[in-house]
Amino acid sequence: MKYFSLIFMILALTFLLTGCAEFSRFYTKSSKNDERLALIDQRILELEQALSNLNVSDQNLEKRMGELSQKVDTNYSTLRESVNGLNARVEGRERLLEGNLLEAQKNINNLENKLDKLNEIEKIKTDLQNQIIVLLSQRSTITGSEIGKLKETKKEEGGDIIAQRQEIINESSGEYKLEEVTIKDSDANPRKAELQSMMDEALALYRGGNYEESLHKWEEIIAIDPENLEAEFNIEIVKERMKFLSGK
Repeated sequence: MKYFSLIFMILALTFLLTGCAEFSRFYTKSSKNDERLALIDQRILELEQALSNLNVSDQNLEKRMGELSQKVDTNYSTLRESVNGLNARVEGRERLLEGNLLEAQKNINNLENKLDKLNEIEKIKTDLQNQIIVLLSQRSTITGSEIGKLKETKKEEGGDIIAQRQEIINESSGEYKLEEVTIKDSDANPRKAELQSMMDEALALYRGGNYEESLHKWEEIIAIDPENLEAEFNIEIVKERMKFLSGK
């Protein structure tokens, strides 16, 4: 009986020790699990806090993005309005310049037409002046011939008178008056030829475009023959021509 009791006690003690060991291992394992769970919970809390911070940052970022987007939209609208206004001003200036160019071209065309007409008028005027000078020269030649003939006629008609005077002068012993008349008549033809030569020269200078020299030549003719109407008329023509050319 004692043997069985001893065995029972040994077995009980063995089971007790085994149970304690198992409990100790279980408790140790449970403690480790609790620590791990605590660490996991702490990590979860940290992650939740980080996630919360991320949410706040995301909200702030969204708010900032919204503000930036609104600011960009405002700046874009302002810039767009400025660009539209600038385009409108540029288009207005282009239309104004276009109108000015058209008006300038129109004025240029009108001036060109007027210049063409003035050139035609000047050409006609020059032709008429040349024709007038030619006609005046012809008239002068004809008039000179007629005057020469008239002088010859008067000379013939006055021959008898001169002869009578000669007889009277001879009777009074004076012959120089007849010589004086003869000298005057003999001087008339060279003077007339000289004037005609000067007039021809003045006309040639005018036709050659040497208006100043032509004017001086006509003035020389007037100085020699103040009653030369043709020279006076030609002087006026040359002056008008020079005045027109200086005004171009």
